[in-house]
Amino acid sequence: MATLHPTRRMQVLVPKFVERFECIGAACEDTCCAGWNVELDKKTFQAYKQSKNPKSMQHFETAVKRNRSQPSDKNYGRMELNPTTGVCPMVEDQLCSVQKELGEDKLSNTCFTYPRTSFVMGNVYQQAMTLSCPEAARLSLLAHDAFEFTQAEMTVRPETIELRKPDWGLTAEQMNEIRFFSIQLIRTEGLALWEKLAVLGLFCETLTEALKTNGHNHIHEIMANTQDLLSNSQMKEVLDSMRPNYETQANTFSVLWETKANDKISVYQQTVYQSVAAGLGADAATGQVTSSELVARYERGVKKLPEALKDAPQFLENYILNEMWSECFPFGSTSPLEHYLRLVIRFGSVRFMLAAQCSEGGCLPDLSVMIKNVQTFCRRFQHDSQFPVIVNNAFRNLGWSELKKIFVFLKT
Repeated sequence: MATLHPTRRMQVLVPKFVERFECIGAACEDTCCAGWNVELDKKTFQAYKQSKNPKSMQHFETAVKRNRSQPSDKNYGRMELNPTTGVCPMVEDQLCSVQKELGEDKLSNTCFTYPRTSFVMGNVYQQAMTLSCPEAARLSLLAHDAFEFTQAEMTVRPETIELRKPDWGLTAEQMNEIRFFSIQLIRTEGLALWEKLAVLGLFCETLTEALKTNGHNHIHEIMANTQDLLSNSQMKEVLDSMRPNYETQANTFSVLWETKANDKISVYQQTVYQSVAAGLGADAATGQVTSSELVARYERGVKKLPEALKDAPQFLENYILNEMWSECFPFGSTSPLEHYLRLVIRFGSVRFMLAAQCSEGGCLPDLSVMIKNVQTFCRRFQHDSQFPVIVNNAFRNLGWSELKKIFVFLKT
């Protein structure tokens, strides 16, 4: 049988953890396709409908459906999931029977690439990973050198490589330069993560204004001035003078967390939601908690969080770096400042969940629990295209879209 989706080996720029990744198959604690829409590209859809494989034909006949709403060659069809379990019918013993019976080249582009994303910007081929995959989350969050970059030979499907086009009147080379400057800023040693995020916000605000007013020739000056802020004593004094607002943080991120709390999710993910709710003091029967209890629990948990992460002090920083790399930060939204707002909200939401896990008495959760929280957050929130819209609208309505107000969500 002819190869359906050819691949090629090519040199790709990646963080080290991406180079190390290998799917652990049946040993994985979650299932890739559970609860999601499994898109089928046109070529895969037609191959499944024409398949004569005796083990697969029955599933293909009942589960492979056309997308009738604005279909394209990329999302021409879909795999109908089991209505009871939410799992793809082709999964057997935590493994994909398509790959086993028909070969890896017969996997849809969606199934072949996950959890990877391959893209090219300015002739630089790059690859990223989503941390909704448990193994990718482990490798990314625990390794001290996870975000050292290297050129690695990777197997890719050329048809799945996304072209990231230049924007804002910048060349692709300029955009890559700004991206790596932003990443190196977060990797700066000697400052707390929230302080580096504050400086990054100032950079994004100034950069947005320059791009909107055709001040492109000032970008290198803006980067140099931002770099100087990292060692500026006056800036340090301003940051030190800020006081954490646990009440605002707890109430805001609890509202965002609740937007997905009632979604249909797997048993694996339900345990995370239940644990977070318990940590926040929610009543087991009603799920309700008083505002004062919520704030007290959050404050207690967030203060214990560094101790819980003592064996992986880079944990939250690596989460931020992965978001930046995956989304070509700060060019993944309507403006660098808008993208920064989205980054801060994700950071605050993850920290909120981790703090809830630390708020109970007794032993602190181990790193496996913390990883599970990040992976579940990425799975439930970051793969929902409507979540950023909900967040941005909510923050504008609450008047939290200005940089000076955003800072209240950072310090703990």
